[in-house]
Amino acid sequence: MSESERLDVIIVKVERAKDLLQDLESEVRSFIDSKPYIIGVRRESEPSQNVYFIDSIQSLPLKVSAIIGDVIHNLRTALDHLAYQLVLVGTEEEPSTHIYFPIGNDESDYINRRDRQIQGALPQAIAEIDALTPYKGGNDLLWQLHKLDIIDKHRVLITAGSAYHSVNMGALTQRDMLNAIPSDDPDWSDFRSGIAELLPIDLSFKSDDRMFPLKHGDILLNDVTDADPVNVEFQFQVAFGEEGVINGEPITETLASIVTLVEEIVSKFEPHLE
Repeated sequence: MSESERLDVIIVKVERAKDLLQDLESEVRSFIDSKPYIIGVRRESEPSQNVYFIDSIQSLPLKVSAIIGDVIHNLRTALDHLAYQLVLVGTEEEPSTHIYFPIGNDESDYINRRDRQIQGALPQAIAEIDALTPYKGGNDLLWQLHKLDIIDKHRVLITAGSAYHSVNMGALTQRDMLNAIPSDDPDWSDFRSGIAELLPIDLSFKSDDRMFPLKHGDILLNDVTDADPVNVEFQFQVAFGEEGVINGEPITETLASIVTLVEEIVSKFEPHLE
């Protein structure tokens, strides 16, 4: 098998993961576009202010979790195919079926896996894998890929849910500007009309608290005292919900980062496939 053929059997899995990621992005957009989040506003008496909260929220379709698992598995398999080819190059004979790209729960676990799972690979290739620090506390993204693949294989579906992303304060700012302009002074009437006719100002602020998983009753915003409610725009994301592995981080962005990482690893090891 030539170097290019070795590379092809690895890259085909990465490309499949990228195709699935596009499908996933489409499913997530469809879910968000379906308006699954209903925002409620209630008036608190002490202090007298409007409170914006999650009045209702729809569950994420199971199909989303299924596609996440498929993306993860293809990326993990690409790395295992890489390990297989590295051992094949090193031994010049068909290796056993127990070849995996070693990723550990810590450095010690990684070393143990490395010595068992890529036995026969050339020292230069092993040194390159060592340099990746593929274990928790070293390269956490690789470790998360490894753990998520295990979860998906043994528990059927990876957990995902909704997280709070940002709030657009434009409508609130526009309202407060109007309230600050005298309503009974004719000298200000044109200015007031101009402000009122403006499109809502885009003043989006990312939330420090993702509130993952979002649920009914979660408070998104406490308004200023004694103000009229307005239509506030809130943004949400679909996020991972695997406690102890990855929790509250956006799914599509995280998976895109893992795709990039795996592509970089495959490219790095191309000279070792000769």
